[in-house]
Amino acid sequence: MQRWRDLLVVQWSVLLALVVALPWRGPGFLLSYDMVWIPSWTLDRHDFWGIGTAVPRAVPSDGVIAALSQVVDPVVLQRVLLVGAIALGGVGAARLVDHLGLGVRLVAATYALWNPFVAERLVLGQWPVVIALACLPWIVVAVRDPRNVRGVVLTLALAGTALSVATGLMGLLVALVAGWRSGVLRIVVLGLALNAPWIVATFARLAPVDSDPGGVRAFAAQAEGPLGHVGALASLGGVWNTEVVPTSRTTAVTAVLVVVLLLVVATGVVRWARGDRRLLGPLATLAVIGHALAAWGWLAPGSLEDLVAWQGSAGVLRDGTRYLALAVPFHAVALAHGARFLGGRVAALVSDRRWATVGVAAVLALPLAALPDLANGVGERLTPVEYPEDWAATATLVAASDVKGDVLSLPFQPYRAPSWNEDRTVIDPAARFFDRETVVNDALTVSGATLAGEDSRARDVAAVLSDPAGAPAGLATLGIGLVVVDVEAQGDTPLPAALTGARELGPADSDLRLLAIDGARTITPTEEAEVAVTAAWVVAALTVGVALLLAAARGVGRLRGLAATGRRASGG
Repeated sequence: MQRWRDLLVVQWSVLLALVVALPWRGPGFLLSYDMVWIPSWTLDRHDFWGIGTAVPRAVPSDGVIAALSQVVDPVVLQRVLLVGAIALGGVGAARLVDHLGLGVRLVAATYALWNPFVAERLVLGQWPVVIALACLPWIVVAVRDPRNVRGVVLTLALAGTALSVATGLMGLLVALVAGWRSGVLRIVVLGLALNAPWIVATFARLAPVDSDPGGVRAFAAQAEGPLGHVGALASLGGVWNTEVVPTSRTTAVTAVLVVVLLLVVATGVVRWARGDRRLLGPLATLAVIGHALAAWGWLAPGSLEDLVAWQGSAGVLRDGTRYLALAVPFHAVALAHGARFLGGRVAALVSDRRWATVGVAAVLALPLAALPDLANGVGERLTPVEYPEDWAATATLVAASDVKGDVLSLPFQPYRAPSWNEDRTVIDPAARFFDRETVVNDALTVSGATLAGEDSRARDVAAVLSDPAGAPAGLATLGIGLVVVDVEAQGDTPLPAALTGARELGPADSDLRLLAIDGARTITPTEEAEVAVTAAWVVAALTVGVALLLAAARGVGRLRGLAATGRRASGG
């Protein structure tokens, strides 16, 4: 019976994930804000592995995708990771209440994967955050019994959170808060091993992280609809970029449904506190931390600005609503307990236990009704597109060129909204598209305010480009040998004076112009940095590899056990 219920939870979670992914069947990639995938990932890019000049914010996510794309079609890989992460989060939340009934488990699964946090982070393109969110309940599952810590599950779940700096910190925090009785030293050592690529890459730069304190207010939580900031954060929303907020979040009808949902959550917390408190304590602690970090930049921006000014690495806290991921398991489990209580009340009112299903089903429908536009690619905000042919042609020219030096992408701005991407905003795809290191601008403009970038080389390039007396030699000194100009994004703006005299490569009518600058110096990482970062990747890969081998061995053992049971049952 238990296996049958487990299977239904999995099927329900996969079904909801597929409803989100309805428009993802066609060819091409999902390109939205920070989510850029390309047809061909190279393993030769230093910045993919964390030894470029930029702060390693996409480490190890870019390197992991580059490696996996050598054996799996990137189009397929993107769909599998996104759909799998959404479904996995639901199944994990259901496991936290596996001692309760099937309907209650379905409620937990539904709210864990169908909420504003998932919708907004998908459109914002923060796919590592979506994967990390799916792994957080599994970390709790792995460590909740200190006498029987599930090491393989813990390792793989922590690995799923280690795709970026912020998510890696979240994963380690969840493991420590939920599993401190299971051995803090073991958790810390495992977490450091899995997060080693970005940790070592950060220190290998030999330069402090310099984050702009002005980003605190730019990335502060925002109100969504009639319930304001408090309602947005309490219902797992409030992302700083209001352009990615689902339309339904701004309506009065949704506000009413959100209030009802929060009342059920509150009821569930009360009922939960009267029962199993072993899980309530750690999940409530994580929820408090998550909500506090989410609200910090809104409620007390000055103190966070001071912290970032004093220690630039604290800039990882600027996008505070990202840490609402820590609160999702608590909300999902609390809603499940609320559904159980309401189901019991309905059954008591009509003196028929079968009516409990009606109460649970009503709560199950609440997250879906409050956020209908998570379906169909978040209201068709996420639909696949294909790169124009000129992109592949330019990549071929770059790969075949004997011009030394790295690539510079123009116009020198981090985001653009190309017509071939249906005018949807996306970070410059050229940053990853070519097989050479590519310098792009990382100075973000948010709500009209431009934040200082963190890449010193990009700042130097910007200074040369803005100099009316600039010359190609200035770019060559910075290691720039090729310049890719996005003609549509550049528009009628004239090219910088620093490109005067640069040689034109490729056809003049291409969507991308390719210019060559002779005499560029070669910029390579130090041997010490390469050795250190390589060692970090080896440690992380071996840790994950051992866990996968153990998981595979256990899976084979279970299949053999089931086969033996079947033979005995058939009298063979």
